[in-house]
Amino acid sequence: MNLKDIISFAGKNITQKKTQSLLTIVGIVIGILAIVSLISLGYGVQNYITEEISTAGANVITILPSKDFGSMSSAKNFNERDLKAVEKVRGIESVLYGWSGASIVKYRDQESYSYVFATKPSTYQEFYTGAYGYGLESGRWMNDNDKYSCVIGYSLSKTAFNREIRIGDRIEIGDRKYKVVGILAQVGNPNDDNAVVIPYEAGEELFEVNKEYNFMAALVRPNTDVIKISEDIKKEIEKSRGDENFSVLTSEQLAESINSIFSVLTLFLVGVAGISLLVGAVGISNTMHMSILERRKDIGILKALGAENNTILSIFVIEAGFLGLFGGIIGTVFGILIAKAIEYFAKIAGYGLIRAWISPELIFGVLIFSFVVGILSGYFPARSGAKLNPVDTLRGE
Repeated sequence: MNLKDIISFAGKNITQKKTQSLLTIVGIVIGILAIVSLISLGYGVQNYITEEISTAGANVITILPSKDFGSMSSAKNFNERDLKAVEKVRGIESVLYGWSGASIVKYRDQESYSYVFATKPSTYQEFYTGAYGYGLESGRWMNDNDKYSCVIGYSLSKTAFNREIRIGDRIEIGDRKYKVVGILAQVGNPNDDNAVVIPYEAGEELFEVNKEYNFMAALVRPNTDVIKISEDIKKEIEKSRGDENFSVLTSEQLAESINSIFSVLTLFLVGVAGISLLVGAVGISNTMHMSILERRKDIGILKALGAENNTILSIFVIEAGFLGLFGGIIGTVFGILIAKAIEYFAKIAGYGLIRAWISPELIFGVLIFSFVVGILSGYFPARSGAKLNPVDTLRGE
């Protein structure tokens, strides 16, 4: 029996038991569906963030008061001395500094939880228009003479409250009212789209800090060595603070750090989704075992006609592989549709960074994986079927 006959025989077995085959691959479909959608969305967000950081802030060095993103609240904040230490590093054009934190924003008796960034208005404008490429949808940027004025994000203006916030309206943060002078164009990043930016002097009152900063960023002059300047910044801050518990990250390093976090998260979620795939693999194994019991006489006839053990093994292994592959095809299609649907609704909700990543590598990789899972699931039942004694099977024992 050649390969074509073996494949034909295996396919015939599947089509003869359509309902049983369909129920068998449900587990594989659910597992592959979950894996495809999670990988697609996980890598989509990762690629979006990497692209945004690399293109929008290639000449920006981010400086944080902790080595660990997760322990920022317990970090020792920067002060005036640290700021001046950074400003004097050769090759730096300007330094964005300020204090960021969450706060309740009130507008016409409604409240919304937002991210508030207090900084020097002129430097903020320089960074956001030059390095990050942000623009205003309406209004103007703040100037250094403003105190209780603010620039707000697109989503905060349009969707956070029942009534849209317009230029000239006042919002309340803490016990102060701030006049909205500018509204940012939509970015797609929920942090920026829901943010409020206020002058640093007003932020000192709101957050009860005095010349303290929990964020700094340095804009590097064109055609300079960003890596060398970041090393110089590290040395100067270490001298100023007397410790090494801070982070100085170029755009590339920042993207790598964020990517590593997303990679671990994506792998964890895919591992959880793999449990469904394991259930599907057990289903295939069980179906193949039952199928061999039902077809003992067929196996006996094939062996009586000269079929070898390897031929019997190949028939059932390929049949199991086809079940895995069919489940993989259906699961991949539904996984892509779910990922695209999540991307669509996330964009409507203002989370433009959630994007589905679909590539030939993902599709073919998942299909090969599901085929291999099917083969492995069916191997042991198929091996036991191949070892059956033809005389016993023909007797019906």
